[in-house]
Amino acid sequence: MLIGETDLQKMLPAQKAAHDLIASGPRGSVPYPFLAMLDAPKFAEAIQGVGEAIRYHGTLDDRLREIAICAAGAAYGSGYEWNYHDEIAVKLGMTPAERQGILDGSGEGLAEAEALCVRYIFSAIRDRAADQALLAGLVAAYGREAATELTVIAGYYPLLALFLSAGQLDRPLPERITP
Repeated sequence: MLIGETDLQKMLPAQKAAHDLIASGPRGSVPYPFLAMLDAPKFAEAIQGVGEAIRYHGTLDDRLREIAICAAGAAYGSGYEWNYHDEIAVKLGMTPAERQGILDGSGEGLAEAEALCVRYIFSAIRDRAADQALLAGLVAAYGREAATELTVIAGYYPLLALFLSAGQLDRPLPERITP
């Protein structure tokens, strides 16, 4: 591991303080992406704050938020992000067919507005630009604030996935969802 720290005993005081701050928040733990950023503790604290806002203080309902996060993990190719949030999607009652439509970027099996979200997230990450037609559809379906939060997700989760890669903490995406 060239950056980050996973061993509490080896953490410097500033790293341990950032670790403990994250662990004491609503996550209740320190997920891998944040361990990978601990060499820059102030950035780890700031970045986790954005994630906390997305996960616990946004306006998106749980289902749409997890659809977007899973789509971001899949579009970037982060198996860790996919698996972490797919577990939440399962708890929310998403079917294997819905989850497969998120994983492959097609949106098949989802309601049309949810499928639009998947297509927007995939497009934003893979094309590195916000498709204005897809964004207009999201604004029409969910409103400007929700469309803005979806855009935040499209930018934030690739950042986490990059840290997972840098810290050698990621894993491959599944190819298919098994029921």
